[in-house]
Amino acid sequence: MSYALIVAEVRRGVFEERNLDSVGLAALLGKETVLFVPEGPYQIPEKIADTIVRAKTAEETFLNPLNLTKMLEQIFAGRGKPDYLIFTQSSSGMECAPYSAGFFGLPVITDVSAYDKDKGIFYKSYYSDKVFGEFKPAGGAAVVLTVRSGSFKECAAERSVAAKIEELSGIAETEGRVFIEYVEEEKSDIDITKADFLLSVGRGIGNKDEIPAYEDLANKLKAVLSGSRPVIDKMWLPKPRQVGTSGKTVKPKVYLAMGISGAFQHIAGMKDSDCIIAVNKDTEAPIFQYAHFGIIADIHKVRDKLKEIVNG
Repeated sequence: MSYALIVAEVRRGVFEERNLDSVGLAALLGKETVLFVPEGPYQIPEKIADTIVRAKTAEETFLNPLNLTKMLEQIFAGRGKPDYLIFTQSSSGMECAPYSAGFFGLPVITDVSAYDKDKGIFYKSYYSDKVFGEFKPAGGAAVVLTVRSGSFKECAAERSVAAKIEELSGIAETEGRVFIEYVEEEKSDIDITKADFLLSVGRGIGNKDEIPAYEDLANKLKAVLSGSRPVIDKMWLPKPRQVGTSGKTVKPKVYLAMGISGAFQHIAGMKDSDCIIAVNKDTEAPIFQYAHFGIIADIHKVRDKLKEIVNG
């Protein structure tokens, strides 16, 4: 049977939005789509796939690659190996995809961000989107893929009929590895996902001593200060202020990025903003590919000029 099998990303009873990227890529591949999810209270669009297979197992067991491969074996026994086994480019996807590829002896292409249907070529980026690799699977071989968040969501068109529902007997948790708990993210009195205007800073600001000046500018602009991962990793700003795949996905009316080069993890977290303004002295910074307006200049000089304008 020719089909694409999508392993769903689920968290605490929530069917993650990033699954739509996996569904979108599967649609481009032109195969019958089978969505694999654990049993639970997940709100899943009924026309998202041709078939939805629900595993009678807990979410925590489903996310364990040792258990997941056993369940995939059951699906393959009834349907044969899929042409494509698709995961999200997430913490669980990046763990389960290579494990599954090794377990079943399949090639794997991670972090797919584009696909050329005519040429059958998958693309992934390197060095903050400055270089792109092309991958074309050998004919006839099943392939494991992980899909970058935000890359194919718009391709996930609703089907004309509701998905057929199938059930799969659950698998007991494998000995030697037990789920312990989800760790809550650090709480904050500011929720950057609700801000209409974000002033986001990156490693280009130079050092932590510059943070108060950008905080002051944000206050004058009636914006909220946020940052890219390097800024949070250096503890210049608290974790809840991080924008990106390992932080928060934001969609403000205005996103002012200062000193941010634009690694794909950051872009995925802010690219849907209504208006993106990027300030960077590097003319080749990838963020300029996504910005509605770009300023090539010293960010500190731009900061000071903005303060001057606001102060009148």
